[in-house]
Amino acid sequence: MSIDLPPLPLAGRYAGFREAVFDGVEEELPGLELPPGELEVQSLWFGGAFGDEALDEDGRRVRVVDFGEWNAGAGPDFTGCAVEIDGELRRGDIELDLDVRDWERHGHGANPAFAGVVLHLYLQAPAGRFFTRTCEHRAVAQVRLDPARLAGPAGLRRGPVPARLGRCHRPLAAMEPARVQTLLEAAAQFRLERKSLRLHLSVRAQGREQAVYQELARGLGYHPNAQPFYLLAQRLPVQRLRRLPAGQREALLFGVAGFLGGVRHQQTAGDSRRYLRQLWEAWWKQIDAAARWLEPAQLPRWRLSGSRPGNHPQRRIGALAALLEAWEQVAAPLLDAGRWSRAAWRETLLGLHHPHWSCHYTLTSAPATAPTALIGDSRVQELLANVAYPLLVPERTRLWAEYLELPAQLDNHKLRRAAQRLFGSAARPAGVGRRLFHQQGLLQIYEDFCLEDDSGCRDCPFPERLAQWS
Repeated sequence: MSIDLPPLPLAGRYAGFREAVFDGVEEELPGLELPPGELEVQSLWFGGAFGDEALDEDGRRVRVVDFGEWNAGAGPDFTGCAVEIDGELRRGDIELDLDVRDWERHGHGANPAFAGVVLHLYLQAPAGRFFTRTCEHRAVAQVRLDPARLAGPAGLRRGPVPARLGRCHRPLAAMEPARVQTLLEAAAQFRLERKSLRLHLSVRAQGREQAVYQELARGLGYHPNAQPFYLLAQRLPVQRLRRLPAGQREALLFGVAGFLGGVRHQQTAGDSRRYLRQLWEAWWKQIDAAARWLEPAQLPRWRLSGSRPGNHPQRRIGALAALLEAWEQVAAPLLDAGRWSRAAWRETLLGLHHPHWSCHYTLTSAPATAPTALIGDSRVQELLANVAYPLLVPERTRLWAEYLELPAQLDNHKLRRAAQRLFGSAARPAGVGRRLFHQQGLLQIYEDFCLEDDSGCRDCPFPERLAQWS
């Protein structure tokens, strides 16, 4: 599937250099890690990461016209879908399994609830052909998903390499500062173009507003909880939530996230107890409709430890609720590039407020001594880098100049590891590290070469090929 986006010139230049570095390298590059489970694969597919076109096991062209809705009840994974098979439009459901044989292992072939399935997706299959049939003995079209299609848009990568100085630090130190700057800018533009492709795949699958909402939710989760937030946004579409009063909306968010099941009123006091009671009064009326999502295997896999109190996922869901309350102001500049104003968008996010979550960290915590921002400067910077500019720059290329002016406010282990690998502790070329694009370019180079090298830096061709960058 192709996405019609204007090419960014420096991105193409970096892509050519990247290909040239590995030209003639015979050994196979390390493979990508697959997502850990069926739920993550379903989320990737539903978000458009595998695309919407493929050939089925019979060689027919299959195109998903409508991805439907993520099913909250019994039956197939996705309902209300539309699939075109060899030009014939079929409406029905879609089931996604890790193994094609799970269709029979899980009893779908004898279950009338699966009689409306028009497409069976899976990752693995035995050597011999396994057919998917309904209880009415109707053959179902089968498509085997190709993980290789995730390499660019989905960004699935191998684990980190040791944080030590790499061989490339010497040629980088010898390069003129302007050449280093241009290399980082080209790598940053290439990175932005790949993010843009992934985002526009999601737009094609889910529509622009829903795709924007999903990406903003992902960004609010920080790295440890990005996938659970994305899953939550997929299951609770923005248009559905916006039709509800604020209380019901928040009850759905916390309930489907799985955070209301283990919390009792006696664990809380004061404002927290009152807020929890309000959530439960709205949640118990909706809980049956979300029964499937509350099964242990279906719940988002939250990481609750190791982060600052203000980054607890419960507080981040509170921030998402506040963002939805101000959705018109938040979404409008992203839905129409002509209305974009970085200053106004930043002010909107920094000004978000929630009567409970501006002063609490979890559902059971005592109030903080003073209100704190729901979305701070560094988080706004992340959302600019990963959502706003990847979405808008291909549509208004003049925004690239604006992107180049963004200051470097991000910091994490991966960035520090990349900087140590490429530059070490020595002074970097003048100005490098002061802008966001420096960091994005640094991360791209680290991922493209350091993470793809299995020799401990010894046989990596990148250092010798740096002389070709002019």
